[in-house]
Amino acid sequence: MNIVADKNIPALSTLLSGAGHLHFFSERTPSKELLAKADALLVRSITQVNEELLQLAPNLTFVASATIGTEHIDTELLTERGITFAHAPGANASSVGEYVLCAVLQWLDQKEVDSLADLDVAIVGAGHTGQAAGQRLQALGMNVHYYDPPLSKKGEKAVHDHWQRVITADIISCHVPLTRGGDCPTHHLFEHTALQSLHENQLLINASRGAVIDNSALLERAQQGEKPFVVLDVWEGEPEVLKPLVDCVDIATPHIAGHSLEGKIGGAVMVADALLAHCQLKSDYDKSLVLPRADWLALDAAQLLSISSLSRWVNQHYDIMSDDAHFRRYGMTPEGFDSMRKKYRKESPRREFINQVVACHNSEQYIQFLQLGFDVRQTDR
Repeated sequence: MNIVADKNIPALSTLLSGAGHLHFFSERTPSKELLAKADALLVRSITQVNEELLQLAPNLTFVASATIGTEHIDTELLTERGITFAHAPGANASSVGEYVLCAVLQWLDQKEVDSLADLDVAIVGAGHTGQAAGQRLQALGMNVHYYDPPLSKKGEKAVHDHWQRVITADIISCHVPLTRGGDCPTHHLFEHTALQSLHENQLLINASRGAVIDNSALLERAQQGEKPFVVLDVWEGEPEVLKPLVDCVDIATPHIAGHSLEGKIGGAVMVADALLAHCQLKSDYDKSLVLPRADWLALDAAQLLSISSLSRWVNQHYDIMSDDAHFRRYGMTPEGFDSMRKKYRKESPRREFINQVVACHNSEQYIQFLQLGFDVRQTDR
């Protein structure tokens, strides 16, 4: 089997050892030569799998994306062609949740808040990443609710469809796929009217898809002054970015919210396992070779109980502002944007909070740090 794969999906040589011949590509789209001989294609969100690509790949029987989203894949066309499809829902949810938590802590550092319990958080989209973000903010004591009209229509009680509750929330965090049709399209969900209603005491985060927020309308709102604190990890038209908007955004990063080592490896494992199942082969690899241990020293819960101490720990283990600085310096061109994503923290990979053991002394601490994503241990001491 000839397996054509994005070079930036990690560990595939180990995960797919013995499954076939691996051929890697580093551009947004594989070359015509690679596609002509491909039996299986493994991509990320930057590769469009559409009619044009499939015409160049007559032997394809399997396509997978090491991502949560599938809007870059024409899944209906794959079904028509009898091509098996797989993706990686939930693989990088913790990574995105931690990105949102880091952004919120940065915002809190610049505000005077009497009580976190007074803060109202609207999570837009109650899927894997939305829930991961929501549970972390809930662990801080904030009032978290989930806006998800499609799930609400299905009778899901844990979500709502009240748009006014979203645009009046203190914190708004977007976690939806990009859709243009149907009853609940998300393209330009935050358009001119919605953005005009936001004010300087609010925080708006987008770690889903760039066009969920109308970037031109957001720029117009920002230039009017007294704007909300804005965090953008995704951009309409990326790898092109609206450069004047970057200057108006408080935290700007190049679509890397889900790029922890655990998130990237998790996506690779899911698509590799799906391909092996497609080929009726068993998964057989050394996990220690795929995901090395972080070896962080264990901490007592008391060392992280205050927001200030938690914020210090977070900044030591994931400094989101360094990503912001690098983006503003190196990522403002399409080439720079793609290069930053490809080379993201290669020398010192971003690791997730699950690598940090926290000793908890009561059930309240245990639940809180579990929701924050730490490796919690109950102790009687």
